[in-house]
Amino acid sequence: MRIFFLFCISILMMAQLSAQPLQSGLLYKLLSTNESVPQIFAPELTKLFPARVSKAYSENKQYLIKTNKQLFLGIDGTGQLYEIKEVSPGVLDAIRVDSTLYAGNNFCAAVFSIDSSVFSFGGYGFWKTNGALKQYNFFSHEWDVIPLFEERPSIFCQQASGIYWNGSIGEFNRMEDMNTAFAPSFYWVDAENKLFYVGVQHRINQSLVDSTMPFKAAEYNASLSVLDLATKKWTILGDILSYGWYSTIHLPWGLLVVESPESIYVTDFKTNRQLFCKNEKIAQYRKFFRNRVSNLFFYADEHIYFGEIAVNSYDSIAVSKLDFEDRSAPLFKAANKQTGDLLFDKMVSWIVFFLLALVLLGLYSFFILKKRRRFKSPDFEKPNSLHTQLPLEDRVGILNEMERQLILYLFDHSIKGTRVSVEEVNKLTGVANKNEPIKRRTRSELINAINDKWLIIAGSRERFVLSEKSELDGRTREYFINEKILAASLFQQFIRILKKN
Repeated sequence: MRIFFLFCISILMMAQLSAQPLQSGLLYKLLSTNESVPQIFAPELTKLFPARVSKAYSENKQYLIKTNKQLFLGIDGTGQLYEIKEVSPGVLDAIRVDSTLYAGNNFCAAVFSIDSSVFSFGGYGFWKTNGALKQYNFFSHEWDVIPLFEERPSIFCQQASGIYWNGSIGEFNRMEDMNTAFAPSFYWVDAENKLFYVGVQHRINQSLVDSTMPFKAAEYNASLSVLDLATKKWTILGDILSYGWYSTIHLPWGLLVVESPESIYVTDFKTNRQLFCKNEKIAQYRKFFRNRVSNLFFYADEHIYFGEIAVNSYDSIAVSKLDFEDRSAPLFKAANKQTGDLLFDKMVSWIVFFLLALVLLGLYSFFILKKRRRFKSPDFEKPNSLHTQLPLEDRVGILNEMERQLILYLFDHSIKGTRVSVEEVNKLTGVANKNEPIKRRTRSELINAINDKWLIIAGSRERFVLSEKSELDGRTREYFINEKILAASLFQQFIRILKKN
């Protein structure tokens, strides 16, 4: 009986421990870095924070995303995101932050970060791969699709062995010759230039009939492509010359490839070169390959960190581009333009855009100033006769009660040099408990109405209510009254009338 009692106690303790926050030096290091980590390899990650993740997805593969501000845990194929935070010194916990309702079309997607943004590209679901680019919206807490000029379906299944193929691309003429039916793509992010490189596109559409292949209507190509996130255009760089990578780590200048303890190199996509580890440096990189492939590894703060979360152990390797040398081994056979040409074209495009914008701005300014000269007063323009025909008190009467309340609330803060948060405006308008689209629409309509009515009241084309990104949290905005309007003599009369009524 005593043994049975102790057994029950141990089971209860294990259940309680599973619901406890996590202590992990490796995860804490990832959370603590102040930089974005575009790609984190966690090929076997599952059941992290089991008490927090929905039981319906408890067996789903998990992934990690690190922006320059936050660390997230994602659930593969669902779009669900959990923010990982430090709840006490060295102790981490997770809380769900997204509001995703639909799932199932993005298994094995490439999820990456640039600065404070989180992106997802490609994946498999509902019997087909896709080439959709999505960005997480921190305001609506959902994923928004970013339209591209071309869809290039890809799938990025991470396994302990990293990338699946062995040998030269030319050896694979049939789908069954590959080590996996879902021959995965690989990717690299040039965060500085906002470029997203993808190697190998894999299109599967099992809703179409093709009896010659193990997977119906499946096709792949071994090309290297790059997506310009600014222009939304794909460029095919060429055909990959070899593809037999064992483990890969995302570095700022390319992918570190660990084929074996004797074969370690960096793929420099910008220069189309494989940079090989110098003989005198190769020993330090063997640490990564010491026993088995770690279940979590990433680059941050000029080091590669690797280890296992379950046993709370990790190690690191100092990494420098000087550890590698160019042996004139190309990565791909160039098709049309090299990456350097692409970057040059991008720079030229931006210069042309900038010059065109300057011309348009100059023309706009010319016509606006010309028009303004006709309606000049000490404080304001006078675009309509209503401004001069009606007493100020009558003009103020066009404001409804909600508009008056918000103006006075903004005034009390603006004269103190403080600003009003989005949450405060939501409370004032009574939509704090509504969904995000209703909140946005209510705020927008209210502020636009005030700005439009100020044109009638004062004859001023200056916007009455302005907003800027919060200094504390760049994802949200703060509202205030235009300083030019605050300094106008008419505004003082305006406020006295509002307070009196």
